[in-house]
Amino acid sequence: MKTSLWFPKTKLNCIGNLEVDTTVKDKILILVAGAPGTGKTYSVNIIRQAFPALRTLTLDRFKEDIWDEIGFDDIEQKKSLNKEAQLRFIRAMRRLMIWEKPIISDYPFSDKQRDDIEKSADDYGYHIVTVRLEAPDQVLYERQRHRDLFDHRHPGHLQNAYHLEDQAKGTAKLDGMPTFEQFQKRLRKRKYDKFYIGDLLKVDVSDFQQVNYQRIVEQLSESIKQVERT
Repeated sequence: MKTSLWFPKTKLNCIGNLEVDTTVKDKILILVAGAPGTGKTYSVNIIRQAFPALRTLTLDRFKEDIWDEIGFDDIEQKKSLNKEAQLRFIRAMRRLMIWEKPIISDYPFSDKQRDDIEKSADDYGYHIVTVRLEAPDQVLYERQRHRDLFDHRHPGHLQNAYHLEDQAKGTAKLDGMPTFEQFQKRLRKRKYDKFYIGDLLKVDVSDFQQVNYQRIVEQLSESIKQVERT
């Protein structure tokens, strides 16, 4: 089967003329989940095009900010900063929930984030819908490797030691890129393909050209309206 390995480069105009209500009036949290290489950011941009009231919250941005602020010398320091980034992410999520804003968030979510997200939603009465993107391991590996090598991605994702000043000097090493075996082991350990909270919408993204993004928006609209009727 022919698949589209690389991320779509087309304009985000693939949702056509929608005949559904795309207003969001209730306490909704949409989680766009899935392994690296599933096109989560692209999907979020399309969903936000349909639901402009959604506030975007991305854990990677918190990680990248703290890496730039502090830097790390090794894997253990990186893990420590990632934990702090997650705390900041959850605090920001809770703040948006206090303000009763509809939220969309994308990340390779796993059990590491589950408890904090569930507790926040319970505390503030939010309904969660998970859009889980799925594709075969080999396709995901090739996509994420292509992205890491050729797209403008924060180098902290690809390094076992990172300091902002090293990037300008050109002395940084991309020593954090996994082999296929390491990548596959990570997929199994973190169970990205099993994660969901609340309602679940599964989407096969083996071939981006075959993904019906308009149908995703329609199903999300249906889920949101069901919540608003209860």
